Amino acid sequence: ARHGLDLILIDRDYLEQNDLYSSNLYFREQVEKALPKVKATEERLSELTDIDSHVVNLNSDNIELLSSADIILDGTDNIETRYLIDEYSKENGVPWIYTAALGERGFSMFIEEACFKCMFNQVKPKESCETNGVLREISAITASTSCIKALKHLTGEEVEEKLEIIPEMDEFTPAECSCSERREIEASNVCGEDKYQVFGDSIPEEFRGEVIASNNYLKRLEFQGHILTVFESGRAIIEAESLEEAERLYRTASSI
Repeated sequence: ARHGLDLILIDRDYLEQNDLYSSNLYFREQVEKALPKVKATEERLSELTDIDSHVVNLNSDNIELLSSADIILDGTDNIETRYLIDEYSKENGVPWIYTAALGERGFSMFIEEACFKCMFNQVKPKESCETNGVLREISAITASTSCIKALKHLTGEEVEEKLEIIPEMDEFTPAECSCSERREIEASNVCGEDKYQVFGDSIPEEFRGEVIASNNYLKRLEFQGHILTVFESGRAIIEAESLEEAERLYRTASSI
């Protein structure tokens, strides 16, 4: 943002208490309001550059939100969305940068011709951010590394397509692609946590339960001992032990 580059922000999630400690972007009052992360980020960065923010789950129906992007920086929390970004990148000739942090390690890779699916299958970590956590400093260093790669590309410099592992500064070059087809996005839990996304047609006002937080973008409530965060589109992030339980809670709370 401080380089004056216009930004498109896409994220499905909302702020929670732990976000105050994992990022220096947010204020406590934003967390208390349970603001969507992209809206909270827009509040902080809009004085520096133009921000186009979207509180949505990136999927095949809305992937065209990226149509004006010159490069895509990944900051997602699930592999399915990354597969979708990689597919879009290849079909539209827009490079992207894989960015991930897990425990005390970060991963950054500029991808234009390389196949992300093959690369990931070769180096796929067994841990998740739920079981292993994420060190804040690693997240910051990894994000900075990816931003430098993006700036190099945008200014015409060549960027190598190698996976950079932080802080070891190791590099990994993927083997030749063996994919015959690409997979579509699938339903998944949120970053290894006991949280699930459920998609439906119910609006927040139709949900029953004790309201914990509410704003123009979402309503967060407690229902049957579970926390449900419902967005205007009908999408919900639900704390549950299984996808089946999350779907049941959605239907019961919205009476559908």
